[in-house]
Amino acid sequence: MDPKQNLRVHDFVIPFQENVAPFYTVESSRFGELPTSIHPAPSEQNVSTDLPQEALMVKEFSNLVRSIKGEGCKPEKKWPTISRKTQLVVDAVKASIDKGFEPVEVVY
Repeated sequence: MDPKQNLRVHDFVIPFQENVAPFYTVESSRFGELPTSIHPAPSEQNVSTDLPQEALMVKEFSNLVRSIKGEGCKPEKKWPTISRKTQLVVDAVKASIDKGFEPVEVVY
């Protein structure tokens, strides 16, 4: 993300809702007239799903195992990268909390 962009996720680890994952994005934001307002306002994005996150993870993992063991496929090379990037985000959230909620840089 660009340093002038913000991403806000309320339920990164445990979703509040099982069928939708909302998050908010904003670019080039600044404080409004009141210090509690931001302009432009963040826009809400929604990712909808038919199954809970946990069920989708098990389903995806099962499909990967079946394709490797049953069909002789090779493991997809994207998963180590995805898991590493996810861990970097989780580590950045923890570092930000430890620093009193200061912004931290995520470097990959």
